[in-house]
Amino acid sequence: PALPSVELVVTDPPYGMGPDEFGDSGGIGGIQGAHGYADDEASFAETLFICAPTFFCLAKPQAHLYWFCDIDQFHNCKLAFSAAGWNVFRTPLMFHKPNAARAPWPQSGPQRQYELVLYAKKGDRPVTGMFGDVLTHRPDPQLGHFAQKPVALFTDLLRRSVRPGDTVLDPFMGTGPVFPAAHGLKCRATGIERDQTSFGIAVRRLEAIKLQDSLEKELTA
Repeated sequence: PALPSVELVVTDPPYGMGPDEFGDSGGIGGIQGAHGYADDEASFAETLFICAPTFFCLAKPQAHLYWFCDIDQFHNCKLAFSAAGWNVFRTPLMFHKPNAARAPWPQSGPQRQYELVLYAKKGDRPVTGMFGDVLTHRPDPQLGHFAQKPVALFTDLLRRSVRPGDTVLDPFMGTGPVFPAAHGLKCRATGIERDQTSFGIAVRRLEAIKLQDSLEKELTA
């Protein structure tokens, strides 16, 4: 088994909701449902079964975890991560999206403007300060992933848990918002993504960070 190596796992996995079947206004042009992997409930259950103990093994004795999930799966996620050894916070964090457009019942219901984030810890790692459990962030410009999260949201989560030099893991990195967030907080980040389009966007993020660093070094030389 791999040696414990990360102080934080933060990730936004598929929710097991079958987004290809959505018939409401949640899609963004032709992006909706564009991913090429299974996103049904059975696939989510398998992912959760694998990830919860694997993350625990990869995490250092003092570590934190943030796991995005659908409200229907929050209880199952709590059970799985608790069984794997994580100390799970009883209630979720709320990612509030003030301009979200999804309307599950377009003719007779409200727009859905939030997502849930499960928070857990391994050992007794302290947070960097006292922060609220509602995180309000507007979306970034669309890069090509229908469920991409804003960099500011990842920065908000990371700043609660990491110090300069810490290592962050995002095994479902999508377009890679974890990279600029970690870079801004002077952390090291590792990302994993199976979708080639999203992976390419994440690589371009990294290239932009390297270019910016190079320009700053030249200006200060």
